[in-house]
Amino acid sequence: MSNPLKLIAQSEEDLAVISTLLQDTTVRIGDIAWLPTERRFAFVGNRYRWEKKRRLFRRPKGERIRTAFHFNGITAAQLHGLDLSDKETVLDLLNIEAHETETGHSLLLNFSGGTAIRLQTEAIDAVATDLSESWEAIAKPSHD
Repeated sequence: MSNPLKLIAQSEEDLAVISTLLQDTTVRIGDIAWLPTERRFAFVGNRYRWEKKRRLFRRPKGERIRTAFHFNGITAAQLHGLDLSDKETVLDLLNIEAHETETGHSLLLNFSGGTAIRLQTEAIDAVATDLSESWEAIAKPSHD
């Protein structure tokens, strides 16, 4: 695999970088896992490779790559507008926000259509890792 992404976030600034790289990642609900006993929240999705320079694209619509992402130390998770049993629904990640609270951080994963996941943690501990070779995207994501 050429130039796989592997990033670790331990601060709000680090998480902002990962959020930018994960923007427009498509995630099937069946590929999301909340593991309360392990205090871990994870998903695997198809990340649009925004970091690849335009002139390097041999594919005019861009590329996607399979990417894993997880948070450690999650103490609570709240879902808004989604049902984890609806495994085939595909979500489009817009961004990840981090907000400091009295007890740590509140992390908000915002998806298109108003769907969101709020996570509570004492400290930011996240990892994003590419898992596959890239492939040509069906279309370049666009935002209104």
